[in-house]
Amino acid sequence: MSSGRVQDLNVKDWIGHSAQHLEQSWGAPNHTDPMPDGGRTLAYVIVNQAVTGPKSQIMFRAQKCVINFTVAANGIIDDANATGSNCRIGPHGDMHPPTSKT
Repeated sequence: MSSGRVQDLNVKDWIGHSAQHLEQSWGAPNHTDPMPDGGRTLAYVIVNQAVTGPKSQIMFRAQKCVINFTVAANGIIDDANATGSNCRIGPHGDMHPPTSKT
């Protein structure tokens, strides 16, 4: 498993999408902090979770994983990063952004 590298998580795929889409897919963030420019940061904390697929393969796994998104004042995600151990999003469709950014 990964050690929290963004390229493994594919969280950068959310850049350019709306925070509203993210929250519809991932649910409410664990932490939300306003930024001086009118934007905000969203933090998702995932501890000891795994999602398995139809043949019991692990599609998503995380232990002590923090995923942060920076959202501009217009509601569009402009940065993403992840830290932690065993942070990985596999081909689990619900965790990835929709095809359309609108």
